[in-house]
Amino acid sequence: MTDAAAGRRGVAYEAFLGRDARSGEWAELARGTYRVVLEEIEQGLPESAVRLLDVTLLEAEELHEIYGHWTDDVLAWLQARNADGLDADVARLRGLLGDQAFDGFEEGWQSYCGLTAAAAASILAGEHDAAERVEAARARWQLTHDAAVDALYGVLDIAVRREGEACLREIWDLLMGDWYDAHERRLDVRHQDWPESSRQLRMAILDGFHGHLTGPDRLGDVQLIEEQDRWGFRFAPCGSGGRTMSDAASDGGARPGPPYGFAVTTEPHDWAWNTVGVCAYCVHCCLLNELTPIDRLGYPTRVIDPPVWPDDRADPTCTWWVYKDPSLVPEAVYRRVGRERPDHLGSAQATMGATPGRAGADVPS
Repeated sequence: MTDAAAGRRGVAYEAFLGRDARSGEWAELARGTYRVVLEEIEQGLPESAVRLLDVTLLEAEELHEIYGHWTDDVLAWLQARNADGLDADVARLRGLLGDQAFDGFEEGWQSYCGLTAAAAASILAGEHDAAERVEAARARWQLTHDAAVDALYGVLDIAVRREGEACLREIWDLLMGDWYDAHERRLDVRHQDWPESSRQLRMAILDGFHGHLTGPDRLGDVQLIEEQDRWGFRFAPCGSGGRTMSDAASDGGARPGPPYGFAVTTEPHDWAWNTVGVCAYCVHCCLLNELTPIDRLGYPTRVIDPPVWPDDRADPTCTWWVYKDPSLVPEAVYRRVGRERPDHLGSAQATMGATPGRAGADVPS
């Protein structure tokens, strides 16, 4: 591999992730990892292609971890609340999504890992079908990933049907409590300089959404935007919640539409940007990136313009923003989640304009 290629498409240890990740210029990092693997194969750079192919597994690993238990966690929450009729609700959901959405995740993951290993061996051996083997691995992960997202969204829909949409706050606090704590420790301006925090936030966005296979080709591509006061990351669509809101991206049609009818917000909530039409899966982005950081740190860590159902059904594009300084976040961002900008930033001095979230409610992203 040439020095120029190595600098453009590197892999290096990333301390805040605790593992290897892609390195290089932001414009290159925004390109899907599978896309650059295929390009390295085409350019005759097998060692580079395999190093990057290894990264695709790392990018997907956090999603393997959370999707491996989140659906069961929601079902356990429902069982504890009221088990009457729950089996029938789950059976209905299985009828819509198929048993594989619930029973095939770990098998799909192991198959994906095996296909990735076979692709790596094929690349190093110089086999003519190496690119096809990479695509087979990517396609297996997409199938496994999307089924897991659908299953999670489906059980969240069951929760809303049984308990009302206000339950989504409690459920997502349960699922993401550890993430809230980790973000508070790491991203407080009183503990870490914002330039490093913003770098980590931007890196985590790209790394995480590569794992979600974001973009119209499902190769992980992200559109970068830079403005005077902020950096933007646009997903068209994202591979998780945004994908479920798209007829074109979801096999069988958008999940809030027929025959699924999965839940979107029908009234304003501070944990869903006080916006009607936010899918029950996507509301976790508001909690993780805006509402909880505002309540704990005095500022959002990332600001999100989500797709809304049904207005954005044809084009459920989502944009995430990282501000170059948290003091630059507009007052309107606070107001849309029922908060006011505090006088001081940082956990020890943050003062909220509304009652903070529950004391017991304390990701890739």
